[in-house]
Order: sequence, then structure tokens, then C-alpha cells
Amino acid sequence: MRISSNLFFQTGLNSINAQQADLVHLYKQVGSGQRMVNPSDDPLGAAQAINVSQTLAMSERYASNRQVASQNLGMQDNVLNSVTLQLQDIKTRLVEASNGTLSDLDRNTLSEVLQGARDALLNLANSTDGNGQYLFSGSRGNRPAFSETGQYIGDSSARLIQVDQTRRMAGVDLGSDIFNRAAPGSTGFVMTPGSGNAGSGAFGNIVVTDPSGAAAGKRVDIQFVSATQYQVSVDGNDLGTHTYTDPGKLLEGVQFNGVDLGVVVDFKGTPAADDVFTLAPLNSSYSISRDSTMAIANVTGFDSSQPITIRFDGTDFTAVYDSETPIGTIQVVENDGVLTLRDGGIEIGTVKLYGTPTAGSSATIQPTSGSVSREELNVFAALDEVIEMLGSPASTAAESAQLRNALSSAMQRVDVTYNNVLSVRASTGTRMNELDALSSNGSARILEYKGQLSKLEDLDYYTAITQLTLRTTALEAASMAFQKIQNTSLFNINARG
Repeated sequence: MRISSNLFFQTGLNSINAQQADLVHLYKQVGSGQRMVNPSDDPLGAAQAINVSQTLAMSERYASNRQVASQNLGMQDNVLNSVTLQLQDIKTRLVEASNGTLSDLDRNTLSEVLQGARDALLNLANSTDGNGQYLFSGSRGNRPAFSETGQYIGDSSARLIQVDQTRRMAGVDLGSDIFNRAAPGSTGFVMTPGSGNAGSGAFGNIVVTDPSGAAAGKRVDIQFVSATQYQVSVDGNDLGTHTYTDPGKLLEGVQFNGVDLGVVVDFKGTPAADDVFTLAPLNSSYSISRDSTMAIANVTGFDSSQPITIRFDGTDFTAVYDSETPIGTIQVVENDGVLTLRDGGIEIGTVKLYGTPTAGSSATIQPTSGSVSREELNVFAALDEVIEMLGSPASTAAESAQLRNALSSAMQRVDVTYNNVLSVRASTGTRMNELDALSSNGSARILEYKGQLSKLEDLDYYTAITQLTLRTTALEAASMAFQKIQNTSLFNINARG
């Protein structure tokens, strides 16, 4: 077969180019440290590397999130530790103020001391993190959790952090769940005397005789119509007029729908007509969904077998039954932050809000008992009331009774808040322990993913350098062979002959 000179040259050139291409590829591998310079080098390995890289990136993001959550929980625990100490000091001052031998001047001094303690407690409730965001105001981190009057002005949207693939955790708790709520599992009531009471009647111990009684989880209002007669209502349902004998027990034998209320209040003194005392439950006959973003102060008269979702579009409030088969249509009437819910003209509940909600916020009220934020449990309101009473003279029997009632109510609510703060601190510690466990497991996974990625992507330098030497030798051999081929032309042969 006759081979042309052109084929000789082309064959030599192709051989040199192939060796050079292999050599350049090896140079790229050695220079980058990557086994796969192009996805075509190992299509299956490249696809696997992409999946492992994405999983590794997500795991590292979760690790960063856990650090943020751990820092926030650490700050919360430090603040709540200070809150615990502050509440202990307040409890001591309230016990001192209960001493009947104190003069008006002594009580006025204690009033100033409590005012300072109250302001310090409010400052702790409005603590900020290192970025200037308020810790306990929910998603409204740019505004304080509580106003100067002690009203919660944050929202109900917890700052959830994705700390693992299937775990979202609250980095901090809501201020309303710390200072306006009883600890989960609490039973009983706190008493709030009316601000306009004029009689000398004073309440004592509140005894729950039946935890499952008709008053469980419901608000009980007591209003005296005379010194010996009082009216009772449970969540707005009138239970008629009952008799009181000084000293005696209120609510004893009172029934609602044929069931005993299950709570009795020791009472003494001579109340005046229109004196009011309110029993607020520590647990409620309703609960608020955790994904709610509308801050609810309290709900009374909730009468629905289905959850109700309330929404605010920035102008109007709407409410619907949160069910695939709603039992009716709900109308909402709003009046100064109080929503009245009606179905077919029948009132099914009254909802009071913490301030004006943001547009697009919502809340779901569920017909199941639970521990929720309630306006009646606000510790700042309790302190404001007792500070005002301590700063006023107590020279008459009525004034002394008002002071005793204010002190008793304040001590009840401070105790409730103190126990709840301890519960929140325990929850904080539990979450921090969980983060430690997740971090330990996450670190092991990250190390494993990095090992897998290294096997897929990293270059074996020993093999690569060996191949580099081999390809260099092959290129030199191809060049020498080409030179030999150049000298095989007929003219060169004749010249040598």
C-alpha cells in the first residue's frame, strides 16, 4: 500500500496533539487539585458530587443557624436570670408592704422602691440583642416588646430558626408568654379587684375545690349589689344573685349549667354596692395556635366546637371556621381593639387584642384548654396598681381594704409570673441541650459529607504525577518519531545514497 507524505505528516501531528492534550489535562488536574476538570471526565461522579455539595452546604447552614439560636437562647437565659432575681426582690418588698404597722410614709418609701424595681423589670423585658433587635417582641424586632405602661406591643409570631432538616426552633420566647402567662399545667385563679371599689371588703384565699368544675378555664366576675348580695357571671353568663355573710365564702354552692363552679373565695369586711372582683383563670378553656401572628390579650365567652381563624388586612377584620366543613358564617364587629364574633346573630366570643395588629396578620383560636397569654396576668399592671395604692394614704377602713386587695392581687400575679419565668428558663435550657446534641450529630455528618466529596473530587497526586511523567515521555517519543518520519522522503533517501 502506498502511503503519501501528507499522511505521514498528519499522523505525526495527530499523535503529538493527542499527547499534548493529555498532558494539558494532567496539568489542569495537578494545578487545581481536582480529579474532574470537566463533568465529562466522570459524569456519574460529577452528579454525585453536586448532590453531596448541596447536602454539605445545607448542613453547614444548619450549623450556622444553630450557633445563632444558641447565642439568642444564651442571651435570653441571662436576661431571665436577672428577671428572676428582680422578681424575688419584688416579692420581698410586697411582703414588707403587707406589714400593718407601717406608716403612710413607710409605705410611700416602699412605693418608690417598687417603682424602681418595676422600671428595672420593664427594662429587662425590653432587652436587645447584639444587633439592636428587641429580644421578646416576636417578629417586630425593631420595636420594644412592652410599652411604658407595661402593655405588650409585640406580635405573636415567634422567631423560628431552622436548626436541622426537620427541626425549627424558637430562638427566643415572646414577651407575652413570659410576663403575661401562667406556667403550662397551672390550675387556679388570680383575683383582680375593681379600681373603683369603695367598700371595706377584702378577699383572702382562693380555693379550687374541683379542678374540673364549671369555672375551670373561665373568667368569673363578682359584683356586689349591696353589702350582703352579689351577682356572679361566668364568661358573661349571668348566674344570678347570691348572699354573703361577713365573714364568709363567695361562690360556695354556685352552679353553672347544673355543675358546681369548683372554686371558693374567702372574704371579709363590708363591700359597697358596685364593688367588683374578677377571678382570672391560670389556664384557659381555649388555646392560640403557635403559628398565629396576631397578639391576643384574652378571649371570653368562646363558644365554638371548631377552630376560628381571625385575619386583618390592614383595614378590616374577618373570621372563618378553620375546618373543611364549617358550621356557619362568622361576622366580626370591631370596637377599639375588641372583636365581637357572631354566628347568625348569636355571640360566640369576644377577643381583645394587644394594640393594632399588622396588615396580613392572623390568629387561630382553638377550642382546647391550654396556657395562653392573658391580659389579667400582666405583672406590670399588677405592680402599677400596688405602687399607686402604696403611695396613697390608708387611713380609713375602705382605703385599708383597697390596699390589702391590691397587695394580695399583686403577690398572686407576681408569683404566677415568677413560676412562669422558671418554666421558660427550663424550656430554654432544654432547647440549648437539644442544640448541643444536634450540633454534635451535625458535625459528624459534615465530616462524613466532606469525606465523600473528597473521594469524588480530590486528585490522587501520586497517580497524577506518575501519569504526568508518563505523558511527558510519550510526548517526547512522539516528537522523535515524527522527526524520523520526516527523514523518510525519497529525496532524503537518495541524498544519503
